[in-house]
Amino acid sequence: MSKISNNNKQNKMHWHNITPLKLVYYSFVLLVILSSSACKIYRFTDAAVDPNLKTFSIAQTTNIATLQNPNAAPNFTDQLKDKFISNTRLTLVNGNGDLDFSATILEYNIEPVAITNTETTAQNRLNISVKVECINKLDAKKNYTQTFRDGENFDANAMFSSVESGLVNTIYDRLIQQIFNKTFGNW
Repeated sequence: MSKISNNNKQNKMHWHNITPLKLVYYSFVLLVILSSSACKIYRFTDAAVDPNLKTFSIAQTTNIATLQNPNAAPNFTDQLKDKFISNTRLTLVNGNGDLDFSATILEYNIEPVAITNTETTAQNRLNISVKVECINKLDAKKNYTQTFRDGENFDANAMFSSVESGLVNTIYDRLIQQIFNKTFGNW
């Protein structure tokens, strides 16, 4: 018993014997470790958005594609807004934002991509192209007009109406990421 109580006394005495200089040193080391680990946490969206930009606006998307889906344009606009709201600190305004976007769906079509040896289609592909104009009111060099295109394959035996929503969401996610990267990534 006396050995245990002696060890406890030694441990307690050890902590009491730390000099103020050692305490400052250990505190400094801890602070450096914490601050350097915090510096390694980067968020792409925070670092890439010009701090002078405060607002963005997105006009309702226009759909001039031959194959018309009445929900294609409003859904694209909403998903683009959601991406910018959730991944930047910018505020959405009704018009005349520091970044002002307009988009036009140029292509919304289905084409065969895999033909079997019996000359039947095994897979089709939904392709969507969107022309985006971005006006940066604070830096005209960062204005752009570009067409973004993506597509997704699906089984030719599936009813398009039953898979359309999932395909469109997948394609929109990738198109919107491309637009986001073009706008904030300085590629």
